[in-house]
Amino acid sequence: MAAIEWTDKTDRRMRPYADADRWEVVANGKTCLVERTMHYAYHVWSDGDWLGMYATPEAVEAGIAAHTPSEDQAEPEVQECTDADIVKAFEAKADEIAKANGWTITRAETVMLRYLRDTSPAEAATIAEALLQRTRQAA
Repeated sequence: MAAIEWTDKTDRRMRPYADADRWEVVANGKTCLVERTMHYAYHVWSDGDWLGMYATPEAVEAGIAAHTPSEDQAEPEVQECTDADIVKAFEAKADEIAKANGWTITRAETVMLRYLRDTSPAEAATIAEALLQRTRQAA
């Protein structure tokens, strides 16, 4: 297994009392974001997808290695997706995260949107608008 590199990305300047430590973890050429919450659980994200929650750095590395293809595996063909596909995937992932953490779906969606605003503003805007439409329709 290739070496896994952890790079500290916690923004202490803007968040001196940050409730999570952040790292970029690189394995097999793929970069993942790891956040340690104040409950010391490590949450792992890769390209906007939540890979899981782990208790130790060793478990984080094992989880990333399990989700990261090795260099000899071929990359799958990327298919085009619509805004509706993005929103549907977002809602499914929010439900998964909410169940895993014992959160409400609203809290999971908020956490995910916060992350997406930093990594993919266009997707965050699409999802935020869809969530707003959903709220309007429910009212």
